[in-house]
Amino acid sequence: MKKLLLISVISIAFLTSCGNSDKNKKEDQKQEVKTEVTNSESTVEKSYVKVLNYDSFIKNIWNLEENAAEFVFKGGRPCVIDFYATWCGPCKKVAPIIEKLAKEYNGKVDFYKVNTDENQKLAMILQIRNIPTVFFMKADMQPERTVGAYDEAYYRRIIDKMLSE
Repeated sequence: MKKLLLISVISIAFLTSCGNSDKNKKEDQKQEVKTEVTNSESTVEKSYVKVLNYDSFIKNIWNLEENAAEFVFKGGRPCVIDFYATWCGPCKKVAPIIEKLAKEYNGKVDFYKVNTDENQKLAMILQIRNIPTVFFMKADMQPERTVGAYDEAYYRRIIDKMLSE
């Protein structure tokens, strides 16, 4: 009887902690939205990074439905695509770097971001298992991917290499 009671208590504690994790995740997302609204009210700054979803990825980058087996780039310029989630700490470190590079390479390279929580189908097809994952794509090369958060110099080297080839 004591063992059954102990197992019940442990199960309840575990379920409660998982529920709090989801609650904390939702609270973090609410806080981020509030921060974005506050920041946009005080200073309106143009973002050089465009948001992609599954449909816009198919239309503008690579039609995975028609060309699933081989990479056929549809863009006019090389591009960088940051796959992220709002709750991801390393993603939050990479985002301002990507934004800075997007501003600097404006007109030479297109920069995009994809929220993996909202675009799970695309993340699954591209086999994104860890975030941040950043893709570098252009017409005459296979997509290159980096997984994890890196410094600005690292991303700059890949972009400069992509532009020079």
